[in-house]
Amino acid sequence: MISNSITKIKGVVVQRCIVHLIRNSLKYVPGKDYKKFTANLKLIYGVPNLKTAQTKFEKFKTTWSKYSGTVDVWVRNFNHVEQLFDYSSTIRRVMYTTNAIESVNSLFRKVTKKVLFLMKTHY
Repeated sequence: MISNSITKIKGVVVQRCIVHLIRNSLKYVPGKDYKKFTANLKLIYGVPNLKTAQTKFEKFKTTWSKYSGTVDVWVRNFNHVEQLFDYSSTIRRVMYTTNAIESVNSLFRKVTKKVLFLMKTHY
């Protein structure tokens, strides 16, 4: 994997987008459990310190063990979640809720669609 290669470079920190982890893990959870599941996840990444997050994560694994696919997504990526706790809660909130690059790309797609539409309708 590319992240394994990158981590061998001194000083590089590989991060995972929390929003994407949630989306990937929701594939394995029935719709009726979405709200409860996401509320449990927020108890992990929304806590003030790593020790509390690790404790909540252990409880999460037990609570949601019936959906092993979803638990596996988080087990495989939890070391990346732990890295977020190297930063203050304010910085963490920005890091896990937004992805500036995707936001810019989304704006480019919107503008491009409008321009293409206008070009097609006027020519």
